[in-house]
Amino acid sequence: MNLDNFHKHIPPKIYERGEEYYENDMVDNVEHHYPDTWTAEVEGSDLYTVEIKMNGDDIVSWDCDCPYDYGDMCKHTVAVLLHIKDNKDSYQVNIEIPPSSQQTQMTEILKHANHKELTSFLSQYADKHPDFYQALISSLHPQKKATIRVDYAKEIQKCFHARGSYDRYGYSNDGGEISRQLDRYVEKAKSLIKLNCEEEAQTILLHIIKEIGDGYEEYDDCDGDLAFVCQEASEIIEKMIESSLPDNLLEVATNAIGQMIKNSNYDNYGLADLEQILFSISLKTSNFENAIRIIDEALKDSPDSFRTHSLVASKIELLKNANKKEDVEKVISHYLYLPEIRKIRLKELLSEKQYGKALALIDEGIGLAEEKKHLGTVSDWKDEKLSVYKLMDNNEKIIELAEDLFVNGRESMKYYHILKTVIPSEKWASYLDDFLLKSGKQRMWGIGGHVLAQIYIAEEYWDKLMAYVEKNIQLGGYSSLREYEPYLKSRYPERMLAFYQLQIIDYAAKNMGRNHYKYVADVLKTMKEYPGGAETVSLLLAHFKSIYSKRRAMMEELED
Repeated sequence: MNLDNFHKHIPPKIYERGEEYYENDMVDNVEHHYPDTWTAEVEGSDLYTVEIKMNGDDIVSWDCDCPYDYGDMCKHTVAVLLHIKDNKDSYQVNIEIPPSSQQTQMTEILKHANHKELTSFLSQYADKHPDFYQALISSLHPQKKATIRVDYAKEIQKCFHARGSYDRYGYSNDGGEISRQLDRYVEKAKSLIKLNCEEEAQTILLHIIKEIGDGYEEYDDCDGDLAFVCQEASEIIEKMIESSLPDNLLEVATNAIGQMIKNSNYDNYGLADLEQILFSISLKTSNFENAIRIIDEALKDSPDSFRTHSLVASKIELLKNANKKEDVEKVISHYLYLPEIRKIRLKELLSEKQYGKALALIDEGIGLAEEKKHLGTVSDWKDEKLSVYKLMDNNEKIIELAEDLFVNGRESMKYYHILKTVIPSEKWASYLDDFLLKSGKQRMWGIGGHVLAQIYIAEEYWDKLMAYVEKNIQLGGYSSLREYEPYLKSRYPERMLAFYQLQIIDYAAKNMGRNHYKYVADVLKTMKEYPGGAETVSLLLAHFKSIYSKRRAMMEELED
């Protein structure tokens, strides 16, 4: 079996997987040792070491420390053989010279040395011995090792090949595990910045941002760890730009951002504020035209998407910064159909106290939103309109809009408080009763119960709040009695205790399971705090033990 025909001796599936590993650059640290032994590391669900003995092109033997044990060659070995086949002539044979006894001893000491102690020793020794310091710098300082180029694109891509957790659907791409591996490179970038190695640091950070953005939807990042790494990398780059990056590195960053900004993932998931980085670069280089060009190209790719407004807003900021007032007006006018851009024009009109034009602009926005049936946007524009009427001290219109938004908006209590500030106090009580009755009829499902309860609390309508609880609250349901109990416990102790008693009997009858039994026990403890509660609870315990004596878990919880 040799390099040209070994594929004939391998099961097709194993060969295909090995070929995939090789093509995805998962073979690393390949070395050719004297007389003809090859070693390499292969990224899989773990990092595996492969050793292959050759005689020219003939394969003599192989070994891999992966758990594959079916007698055939594993996919990791196949990947290494394919690498050797394609790159054999580019490797020199490493002839190993046996280490001296002193080197062997030193290797063993360093192998088990405490990192903190070793760092402290090296720092102190280098401080006292200039020759050693120079040797250390020459050997280890990144700038002194400039001839040894690290392929960070490949290194960072490897972090994404690591297998995550396993479930019944197979291995998932665990964003948390990937982020932990990327953290090492972020920390390295920070160290490189301190050592004035900005180019290498920027290379690492740009590759991290690119790789996360390119495949973010493929990864399981429910905790947001991967997104956090991307945000941190972009924030570090922005700080580098704000400090003093040379022009050639600013150009590299501009080109990279120009490509990445076309990827909507950065906006979709809040991974990085690429527009802000571009803005920072334009401030440093005074080359806003280049930034405008990049944004215009991105707008061509996303002419009318959810991210269009953020790109347009960035373009407006760039033009404003360059004092291009006419261009700013043209861009705003062109994109006035976007609510976010219309609000920029609205802000300008309000700053000039042109309230009539502001109201007309808002009404146009309401019309556009109604055409598209964007009811949330309609409410937002009405809220803006209410703010304008506040500036105009037009109480009649404030009341009209606040009433409308109380019924049809998203924050009813906000508009209740606004109404209370503009309705004369002597008329408020009768107005509120009439308004709540009218609003309940206008709203398809009536006024939300929680809203009513909050109004009863604000107005100190305790009897209405008690009646609301008795009619609408169920123990264990979505509505929480604990929210209202502090207001009712001392005012209506008998009605509250009776409410609890009725509800807990019904709850115990309808729910089984230890968690439910714990809930019953907790409610009984709460009931004991009421006047006459201890006697009521004793009767309930006797009732439950009589009816549910076979529910062992329930009996255990009630004993506590």
